[in-house]
Amino acid sequence: MTPEAYLMGLLARLAWFHDGHTTMYVDGRVGPAGMIKAPGFDLTLPIATNPFFDGLYVTAAKGEGAPLLGARIKRVDGVAIEKVLRSFAAMWPGNNPTRAHHDADLILRPAVLRGARLAPPAGVSAPVTIEAEVGGSLVKAVLIPRADGREGLVPLPRKPFPVETWRPGLASNFVHAEGRVLVVAFDRLFASKDSILAFVREALAAMEAPAIERVVLDLRRNDGGDNRMGEGLRKHLERSRFNRPGGLYVLIGPHTFSAAQNLASRIERETWALFVGEPSGGAPNHEGDARPFQGDGFSAYVSTLPWFDSDPLDKRIWTMPDILVPLRFADWTAGRDAAMEAAFSHVNDQPLDDLSEQHTNYSERPSQKTEWKPFWML
Repeated sequence: MTPEAYLMGLLARLAWFHDGHTTMYVDGRVGPAGMIKAPGFDLTLPIATNPFFDGLYVTAAKGEGAPLLGARIKRVDGVAIEKVLRSFAAMWPGNNPTRAHHDADLILRPAVLRGARLAPPAGVSAPVTIEAEVGGSLVKAVLIPRADGREGLVPLPRKPFPVETWRPGLASNFVHAEGRVLVVAFDRLFASKDSILAFVREALAAMEAPAIERVVLDLRRNDGGDNRMGEGLRKHLERSRFNRPGGLYVLIGPHTFSAAQNLASRIERETWALFVGEPSGGAPNHEGDARPFQGDGFSAYVSTLPWFDSDPLDKRIWTMPDILVPLRFADWTAGRDAAMEAAFSHVNDQPLDDLSEQHTNYSERPSQKTEWKPFWML
């Protein structure tokens, strides 16, 4: 058995737990110590992709991958991309299918592609043939794996989302007032305590402005950290004048995971917030606080604590938004944040009734039965 087949086989077995924290990292998201260092895992192709509801698109490229820039991938080594991603999802650790969707770019790492048998058998250094559609035409490119494949990629030109233009400099968390709406962008829960407290104080002060009529809490880019860092903001929102129908909206998506999922679950349980966007990357009740287990050439992470931030009988695999707004490629390139637009414009005329079935039995409200089927799940 090759190193890549062995390690991808281990990941497939970890997927049995349906736990996004119990896993191995193949792309260094948690730093060099979390990266698989087995032979072949350092090789990449000269393209990068982003997953959208309507396809896996090439969003950066160089060299022989340049003709694919902006293209929707159709086949990888002759295998339909939908089949590739369905196979990947079946062996990729996560609380739900959004994890495989979130990590779809990894299928183009040769060690993942070959080790997981997502394409016909070949060595990790063998060329990978990509067939894609761009501008109504089919394009085929033969890409050579190399250690510097991801260096110096040219990104696809696009217009920025409003939230990107609102961000002051490199701030990870920020507050922005837009008309009568206050946007609280909470992207990181693992920043320094002092910086998060300063951000929360700024948010609390901004909520005092009489002109502000609703708060939009954006958790779409927050993949977790320290659970305690979100508690001050959450408790204030519960006591605030915005804890009413139409006063509080929470943006979520596949990146909303771990401590960010816990924050979303507590807000769902304790407030009248409506959730907007795509299903979250975590489950309302899940295992977390993973600790490393060092293997030979890899680090595995194993969950150590259960988190029950919803009803103990809540078996949902994700938080489904009340207003489902999938992220599509055309909106992304045009700089249109359809989920943010929905949170700004939605009218909620639900009565303020704490004894309503939808409020007391929130985990079974109608929106939680909504289907989310991106292109590869159809």
